[in-house]
Amino acid sequence: MAINKIRKFLQKNTSALIAIGLGVTVSLVIFPLVILSINQVVKNGENKFTEQEVIRVENLIQDEINRNSRSLGDWSNWNDTYQFAVNQNQDYIVNNLFDETYKNLNLNAIIILNSSQEIIYGEYYDDETQSITESPVDFTSLIKTYPDLADMNLPEGYKGLAYTQGQVMIVASNPILTSLNEGPPRGKIIFIKLMNNQRINNYSKISLRDIGIYYVDSDLIESLPIPAPTILKDKVFVHPKNDDLITGYTYLPDLQNQPVILLQVDNTRDLYQQGRTTKGIIIVVLSVLILFLSIIAFFFTRGVLNAREHRKEEETSAKLLESTRQNAIELEKRVIERTRELELKNKDMETFNYTVSHDLKSPLRGISGYSNLLIKDHANQLDATGMDYLRKINDSAHRMDQLIQDLLVYTKTNRNEIIKIELDLNNLFNTLLLEYEDEISTRKIEIVKNLECELLHVDREGLTLVLRNLLDNALKFTKANPNPKIEFGCTSNEEYAVISISDNGVGFDLKYQDKIFDIFQRLNQSENYPGTGIGLALVKKTMERFGGKIYAESQIGVGSTFYLEIPL
Repeated sequence: MAINKIRKFLQKNTSALIAIGLGVTVSLVIFPLVILSINQVVKNGENKFTEQEVIRVENLIQDEINRNSRSLGDWSNWNDTYQFAVNQNQDYIVNNLFDETYKNLNLNAIIILNSSQEIIYGEYYDDETQSITESPVDFTSLIKTYPDLADMNLPEGYKGLAYTQGQVMIVASNPILTSLNEGPPRGKIIFIKLMNNQRINNYSKISLRDIGIYYVDSDLIESLPIPAPTILKDKVFVHPKNDDLITGYTYLPDLQNQPVILLQVDNTRDLYQQGRTTKGIIIVVLSVLILFLSIIAFFFTRGVLNAREHRKEEETSAKLLESTRQNAIELEKRVIERTRELELKNKDMETFNYTVSHDLKSPLRGISGYSNLLIKDHANQLDATGMDYLRKINDSAHRMDQLIQDLLVYTKTNRNEIIKIELDLNNLFNTLLLEYEDEISTRKIEIVKNLECELLHVDREGLTLVLRNLLDNALKFTKANPNPKIEFGCTSNEEYAVISISDNGVGFDLKYQDKIFDIFQRLNQSENYPGTGIGLALVKKTMERFGGKIYAESQIGVGSTFYLEIPL
């Protein structure tokens, strides 16, 4: 009796049982295979991309090593350096080895050895204080650790990483030759750049990745999931940190081909997140597919459903999904490529500007230095006309130096990051006025502030640069007025804040309003009103980066008012 009931049940529900059996079978077989396949593809893709990012950062460090070596070449093959290595003439240090040299070369230390391998010059420049201070690295110990740095027989191009006294650094060493690259070598000159936080952060900005550098003797390395240096040498190890970050590690060798530092590069897990999304979509699609197949099997046994039509629909959905995924990957790739191209172009422009500045400043430093020495030590040997000419030479050198500095600031404006903060405008004006406190007090300048809006959400560095230029102009062009007056104002509406700076100076004809904001344009060429013609152009460029604008009102002999319109 029971067997008959079972037989009748199976006969009655054959289609349903077939559909259920098919669904369960597909779920147990297809789902694991698809998930494993996607996981493997994502893992391989993440590992390859992360390895490429680590290699890219490693190339950035190598580029820095090469730039340091190229900069060194200008100093090692130079008659002035050659003579200094022989006679230690202090004029060489006074005219060349000052704070600005270290800053422009992006160096932390310069060491010069004579032919006896004795240190005749060695100074350290601190990036934070921007001045020459006591060195955290003992130069003698460094040379003892890496004796090839002082080897006179090694040719140019000895460069790389070094590690001593807890400091990792970029080092380049060249023999000192004449400007014609002739010998014999009179010593060695060494350029050093510390791998400090500022330099590491710079690599992070360029690569758009978080970068970590650990010393080989650091306890932190023991806590990281990486193989020993002997195992990982010349390889990249990839390890996922969490669902958002994946990290690549590699060891970098020093001048003696020993592992000095562990380079860590964090990469966002975009592919992993995309894989998770894809798996979710595929699970949904497969679930729907299984449901459809079960329904198809159920109705197929009864001759109702056409399975071919449903399979075509599923194939179309799969192709559309793949097409969408490929388009997203291609778009992301193009964005990354364009970003890298822009970074390279900005870097080339910065290198060009520095090269021009360095080449122009070198003779200017000589002119300025020697003219100062003549004025200071030989003034009694010159008549009034000679002293006048000498002062004009000195003043011209200073003006040319200021022009170069202003031009560098102008070209770097677009690369400065805009960081908006809540800024107290009254405090900012007070800070600027303190910079000119002596002049304001001496000339008895009347200062008036009418600030209806005191708090602004704006980039402090950029606004300070703009206001300092306008205040400097106001002070300069009111010198002929016996009762000078400068007024600061600020008003706002729902869209803009308008800052104004007014003076009762010489003024200008409004028909030149557009011309004054062009670079190198000066309406007043009098020596009583010195300038480079870059200040107002820099102000206009900065305001445009803010999304705002600058305009002016003026009347000759009455004064001028400049307005800064800043979007809120």
